[in-house]
Amino acid sequence: MIRNIYAKIIEISKKKYALPFLLIVAFLESFIFPIPPDIFLIFLILAQTNKAFYLAFYCTVLSVAGGILGYFIGSFFFDSLGQGILNYYNLNDKFLTFSQNYNEFGTLIVAAGGFTPIPYKLITIFSGFVKMDFFEFTIASIFSRGARFFLIASLLYFFGKKIEEVLIKKFGLISLILFLIILITYFIIKYLA
Repeated sequence: MIRNIYAKIIEISKKKYALPFLLIVAFLESFIFPIPPDIFLIFLILAQTNKAFYLAFYCTVLSVAGGILGYFIGSFFFDSLGQGILNYYNLNDKFLTFSQNYNEFGTLIVAAGGFTPIPYKLITIFSGFVKMDFFEFTIASIFSRGARFFLIASLLYFFGKKIEEVLIKKFGLISLILFLIILITYFIIKYLA
């Protein structure tokens, strides 16, 4: 099923309605859709390299807007909508494990969820459920989602097709390594200051 969705995304990325589709995917992925917008963003940027940063910007804006909706689902509708989404994607165990240190490291968790392969929808719904500070949630989402999409845009803008296959196959690993570097730097600065 996932491979069929990816094939369809590649096909759609060649159409004139590709940008609105990307924005819908970026919005929905933040609270319900199973496929991240990255793969679609990659193909759109490859088709329109001169618009790489424009596409990354709009992808970020709609992804954060979807994340805010996910936050409100968690905050106001967790028992009905939020729990249903977690059940559908079989994320209940992750949800419980995740909740243990959320209050102390909430901003870092949102940053991780926005940038790494951790399902961002889990982060958005749970942030609302635990009533994380909305301003901190939004800022962390903007920075992490922006970093993710602008990283893709930058790599494709400067290296194009040479990096396409690496991004598609290894993006999760690349983003995890970069996030770990950021996390280590954060703790070094925090404990040395």
